[in-house]
Amino acid sequence: MTAVLSGEADIGFMGSESSIYTYNEGANDYVVNFAQLTQRAGNFLVAREEMPEFTWNDLKGKLVLGGRKGVRHHIM
Repeated sequence: MTAVLSGEADIGFMGSESSIYTYNEGANDYVVNFAQLTQRAGNFLVAREEMPEFTWNDLKGKLVLGGRKGVRHHIM
């Protein structure tokens, strides 16, 4: 939510409670959530460019940023 509100990110993945809190605090430009995008863990992978032939092996040797700022994983 912080990244979206500060303009660092255009979209974010968060629970609806973050949007409710900021709306109730009077934010002028509040975030709108899309509910129930997932029914399980709620994890998904987003790429900067389209990858129509994606496989999980494409991640080998790449740096993957996690859902929270500062979370980084090198995929071996």
